[in-house]
Amino acid sequence: MQETVTVLHTHVLVVILFLILFTAKAMMLFLNEHKQLDKAKRYTKALDIVFGTLILVSGAYLVYLYQSMPGWLIIKIILVVLAIPLGIVGIKRHNKKLTALSLLIFFYAYAIAETKSLLLRNPDSIENTTTADIATPATDAAETGSGHVGTAPAGTPEAIVAKLEDDQLANAKAIYAQVCDTCHGPDGTKGVGGAANLKVSNLSLHDRINVVENGLDLMPAFGGQLSEQEIEALAAYTMTLKND
Repeated sequence: MQETVTVLHTHVLVVILFLILFTAKAMMLFLNEHKQLDKAKRYTKALDIVFGTLILVSGAYLVYLYQSMPGWLIIKIILVVLAIPLGIVGIKRHNKKLTALSLLIFFYAYAIAETKSLLLRNPDSIENTTTADIATPATDAAETGSGHVGTAPAGTPEAIVAKLEDDQLANAKAIYAQVCDTCHGPDGTKGVGGAANLKVSNLSLHDRINVVENGLDLMPAFGGQLSEQEIEALAAYTMTLKND
Protein backbone atom coordinates (compact mmCIF):
# COMPACT_ATOMS: atom_id res chain seq x y z
CA MET A 1 0.00 0.00 0.00
CA GLN A 2 2.69 2.48 1.01
CA GLU A 3 4.68 1.67 -2.13
CA THR A 4 1.64 2.37 -4.31
CA VAL A 5 0.97 5.67 -2.55
CA THR A 6 4.63 6.70 -2.95
CA VAL A 7 4.59 5.94 -6.69
CA LEU A 8 1.27 7.75 -7.07
CA HIS A 9 2.55 10.86 -5.27
CA THR A 10 5.76 10.77 -7.33
CA HIS A 11 3.80 10.48 -10.57
CA VAL A 12 1.50 13.39 -9.71
CA LEU A 13 4.41 15.58 -8.57
CA VAL A 14 6.47 14.91 -11.69
CA VAL A 15 3.48 15.55 -13.96
CA ILE A 16 2.83 18.89 -12.25
CA LEU A 17 6.50 19.89 -12.53
CA PHE A 18 6.53 18.86 -16.20
CA LEU A 19 3.40 20.92 -16.90
CA ILE A 20 4.87 23.95 -15.13
CA LEU A 21 8.08 23.69 -17.15
CA PHE A 22 6.26 23.16 -20.44
CA THR A 23 3.84 26.01 -19.71
CA ALA A 24 6.75 28.35 -18.98
CA LYS A 25 8.34 27.52 -22.33
CA ALA A 26 5.00 27.94 -24.08
CA MET A 27 4.55 31.39 -22.54
CA MET A 28 7.99 32.42 -23.82
CA LEU A 29 6.94 31.29 -27.29
CA PHE A 30 3.58 33.06 -27.14
CA LEU A 31 5.32 36.27 -25.99
CA ASN A 32 7.85 35.98 -28.83
CA GLU A 33 10.75 35.58 -26.40
CA HIS A 34 12.55 33.27 -28.81
CA LYS A 35 16.05 33.82 -27.45
CA GLN A 36 14.89 33.14 -23.89
CA LEU A 37 13.06 30.06 -25.12
CA ASP A 38 16.15 28.65 -26.86
CA LYS A 39 18.17 29.31 -23.73
CA ALA A 40 15.57 27.63 -21.54
CA LYS A 41 15.51 24.60 -23.86
CA ARG A 42 19.26 24.13 -23.44
CA TYR A 43 19.16 24.43 -19.65
CA THR A 44 16.13 22.16 -19.18
CA LYS A 45 17.03 19.43 -21.67
CA ALA A 46 18.19 17.08 -18.90
CA LEU A 47 15.11 17.84 -16.81
CA ASP A 48 12.84 17.05 -19.75
CA ILE A 49 14.49 13.64 -20.08
CA VAL A 50 14.26 12.91 -16.35
CA PHE A 51 10.64 14.07 -16.06
CA GLY A 52 9.63 12.16 -19.18
CA THR A 53 11.24 8.95 -17.95
CA LEU A 54 9.70 9.22 -14.49
CA ILE A 55 6.25 9.91 -15.93
CA LEU A 56 6.44 6.89 -18.22
CA VAL A 57 7.82 4.50 -15.57
CA SER A 58 5.51 5.56 -12.72
CA GLY A 59 2.53 5.78 -15.09
CA ALA A 60 3.16 2.29 -16.45
CA TYR A 61 3.37 0.91 -12.90
CA LEU A 62 0.08 2.55 -11.88
CA VAL A 63 -1.65 1.27 -15.02
CA TYR A 64 -0.36 -2.23 -14.20
CA LEU A 65 -2.16 -2.08 -10.84
CA TYR A 66 -5.56 -1.69 -12.46
CA GLN A 67 -7.54 -4.92 -12.57
CA SER A 68 -9.26 -3.64 -15.74
CA MET A 69 -8.52 -0.36 -17.47
CA PRO A 70 -11.47 2.07 -17.44
CA GLY A 71 -12.35 4.02 -20.57
CA TRP A 72 -11.22 7.39 -19.19
CA LEU A 73 -7.73 6.00 -18.51
CA ILE A 74 -7.38 4.62 -22.03
CA ILE A 75 -8.38 7.99 -23.52
CA LYS A 76 -6.00 9.81 -21.16
CA ILE A 77 -3.06 7.62 -22.23
CA ILE A 78 -3.87 8.18 -25.91
CA LEU A 79 -4.06 11.95 -25.39
CA VAL A 80 -0.73 12.08 -23.54
CA VAL A 81 0.98 9.97 -26.21
CA LEU A 82 -0.41 12.40 -28.80
CA ALA A 83 0.47 15.57 -26.87
CA ILE A 84 4.12 14.71 -26.24
CA PRO A 85 5.32 14.75 -29.89
CA LEU A 86 3.10 17.75 -30.65
CA GLY A 87 4.71 19.66 -27.77
CA ILE A 88 8.24 18.66 -28.76
CA VAL A 89 7.72 19.72 -32.37
CA GLY A 90 5.87 22.88 -31.38
CA ILE A 91 8.59 24.13 -29.04
CA LYS A 92 11.42 23.03 -31.33
CA ARG A 93 9.98 24.80 -34.40
CA HIS A 94 8.56 27.73 -32.43
CA ASN A 95 5.12 26.79 -33.72
CA LYS A 96 2.52 28.49 -31.55
CA LYS A 97 -0.47 26.52 -32.85
CA LEU A 98 1.07 23.11 -32.18
CA THR A 99 2.34 24.25 -28.78
CA ALA A 100 -1.07 25.63 -27.79
CA LEU A 101 -2.80 22.44 -28.93
CA SER A 102 -0.33 20.30 -27.00
CA LEU A 103 -0.78 22.45 -23.89
CA LEU A 104 -4.57 22.13 -24.03
CA ILE A 105 -4.34 18.35 -24.46
CA PHE A 106 -1.94 18.02 -21.52
CA PHE A 107 -4.17 19.99 -19.16
CA TYR A 108 -7.29 18.15 -20.33
CA ALA A 109 -5.56 14.81 -19.77
CA TYR A 110 -4.49 15.93 -16.29
CA ALA A 111 -8.07 16.98 -15.51
CA ILE A 112 -9.34 13.59 -16.70
CA ALA A 113 -6.91 11.86 -14.34
CA GLU A 114 -8.03 13.98 -11.40
CA THR A 115 -11.78 13.55 -12.00
CA LYS A 116 -11.76 10.08 -13.60
CA SER A 117 -14.27 11.43 -16.08
CA LEU A 118 -14.06 12.54 -19.71
CA LEU A 119 -16.68 15.17 -18.84
CA LEU A 120 -14.51 16.39 -15.94
CA ARG A 121 -17.22 15.77 -13.39
CA ASN A 122 -16.22 16.18 -9.77
CA PRO A 123 -15.44 12.76 -8.23
CA ASP A 124 -16.90 14.05 -4.95
CA SER A 125 -20.36 14.39 -6.49
CA ILE A 126 -20.52 11.25 -8.61
CA GLU A 127 -19.44 7.70 -7.86
CA ASN A 128 -17.59 5.58 -10.42
CA THR A 129 -20.04 2.74 -9.91
CA THR A 130 -22.90 1.18 -11.79
CA THR A 131 -26.51 1.65 -10.81
CA ALA A 132 -26.48 -1.80 -9.25
CA ASP A 133 -23.67 -0.73 -6.90
CA ILE A 134 -25.59 2.22 -5.46
CA ALA A 135 -27.50 1.37 -2.32
CA THR A 136 -31.07 2.50 -1.78
CA PRO A 137 -32.81 2.75 1.60
CA ALA A 138 -34.53 -0.55 0.84
CA THR A 139 -31.34 -2.45 0.03
CA ASP A 140 -29.52 -0.97 3.00
CA ALA A 141 -32.37 -2.07 5.23
CA ALA A 142 -32.32 -5.55 3.75
CA GLU A 143 -28.57 -5.92 4.23
CA THR A 144 -28.69 -4.82 7.84
CA GLY A 145 -31.72 -6.89 8.76
CA SER A 146 -34.20 -4.04 9.04
CA GLY A 147 -37.41 -4.09 7.02
CA HIS A 148 -38.63 -0.67 8.20
CA VAL A 149 -37.56 1.91 5.66
CA GLY A 150 -39.64 4.61 7.26
CA THR A 151 -37.79 4.43 10.57
CA ALA A 152 -34.11 5.17 11.16
CA PRO A 153 -32.42 2.48 9.02
CA ALA A 154 -29.87 0.19 10.59
CA GLY A 155 -27.33 1.38 8.01
CA THR A 156 -27.15 4.92 9.39
CA PRO A 157 -23.86 6.07 10.99
CA GLU A 158 -25.51 6.23 14.41
CA ALA A 159 -26.80 2.66 14.18
CA ILE A 160 -23.46 1.35 12.95
CA VAL A 161 -21.53 2.99 15.79
CA ALA A 162 -24.02 1.58 18.30
CA LYS A 163 -23.65 -1.90 16.80
CA LEU A 164 -19.84 -1.92 16.97
CA GLU A 165 -18.33 -2.78 20.31
CA ASP A 166 -15.87 -0.28 21.77
CA ASP A 167 -12.84 -2.41 21.02
CA GLN A 168 -14.04 -3.08 17.45
CA LEU A 169 -14.58 0.62 16.81
CA ALA A 170 -11.18 1.52 18.26
CA ASN A 171 -9.49 -1.18 16.17
CA ALA A 172 -11.32 -0.04 13.01
CA LYS A 173 -10.23 3.55 13.62
CA ALA A 174 -6.63 2.42 14.06
CA ILE A 175 -6.71 0.38 10.85
CA TYR A 176 -8.27 3.29 8.97
CA ALA A 177 -5.55 5.65 10.20
CA GLN A 178 -2.87 3.20 9.11
CA VAL A 179 -4.05 2.10 5.65
CA CYS A 180 -6.80 4.52 4.53
CA ASP A 181 -5.90 7.95 5.92
CA THR A 182 -3.15 8.63 3.36
CA CYS A 183 -5.55 8.64 0.40
CA HIS A 184 -8.96 9.26 1.95
CA GLY A 185 -7.95 11.60 4.79
CA PRO A 186 -9.19 11.57 8.41
CA ASP A 187 -12.68 12.71 7.41
CA GLY A 188 -12.84 10.77 4.14
CA THR A 189 -12.60 13.80 1.82
CA LYS A 190 -8.88 13.95 0.92
CA GLY A 191 -9.26 12.25 -2.46
CA VAL A 192 -5.61 11.51 -3.28
CA GLY A 193 -5.30 9.84 -6.67
CA GLY A 194 -9.05 9.90 -7.19
CA ALA A 195 -9.88 8.15 -3.91
CA ALA A 196 -13.64 8.27 -3.29
CA ASN A 197 -15.08 10.94 -1.01
CA LEU A 198 -16.42 8.78 1.80
CA LYS A 199 -18.65 11.58 3.10
CA VAL A 200 -20.83 11.52 0.00
CA SER A 201 -20.29 7.94 -1.19
CA ASN A 202 -23.52 6.04 -1.93
CA LEU A 203 -21.94 2.62 -1.60
CA SER A 204 -23.79 0.34 0.81
CA LEU A 205 -22.08 -1.42 3.69
CA HIS A 206 -22.02 -4.66 1.69
CA ASP A 207 -20.32 -2.96 -1.28
CA ARG A 208 -17.78 -1.23 0.97
CA ILE A 209 -16.83 -4.59 2.46
CA ASN A 210 -16.34 -5.90 -1.08
CA VAL A 211 -14.12 -2.93 -2.06
CA VAL A 212 -11.99 -3.22 1.08
CA GLU A 213 -11.58 -6.96 0.55
CA ASN A 214 -10.99 -7.00 -3.22
CA GLY A 215 -9.74 -3.49 -4.01
CA LEU A 216 -10.88 -1.10 -6.75
CA ASP A 217 -8.79 0.72 -9.37
CA LEU A 218 -5.66 1.98 -7.55
CA MET A 219 -6.96 0.93 -4.15
CA PRO A 220 -5.27 -2.38 -3.21
CA ALA A 221 -7.14 -5.38 -1.85
CA PHE A 222 -6.86 -5.95 1.90
CA GLY A 223 -8.44 -9.39 1.94
CA GLY A 224 -5.06 -11.01 2.48
CA GLN A 225 -3.97 -8.57 5.21
CA LEU A 226 -7.07 -8.14 7.36
CA SER A 227 -9.38 -10.69 8.94
CA GLU A 228 -13.03 -10.91 7.90
CA GLN A 229 -14.07 -9.23 11.14
CA GLU A 230 -11.55 -6.40 10.66
CA ILE A 231 -12.73 -5.82 7.08
CA GLU A 232 -16.36 -5.65 8.21
CA ALA A 233 -15.51 -3.29 11.07
CA LEU A 234 -13.39 -1.07 8.80
CA ALA A 235 -16.15 -0.88 6.17
CA ALA A 236 -18.66 -0.09 8.90
CA TYR A 237 -16.41 2.66 10.27
CA THR A 238 -16.23 4.33 6.83
CA MET A 239 -20.04 4.50 6.91
CA THR A 240 -19.80 6.71 9.99
CA LEU A 241 -17.96 9.33 7.90
CA LYS A 242 -21.00 9.91 5.68
CA ASN A 243 -22.87 13.21 5.75
CA ASP A 244 -26.16 13.11 7.61
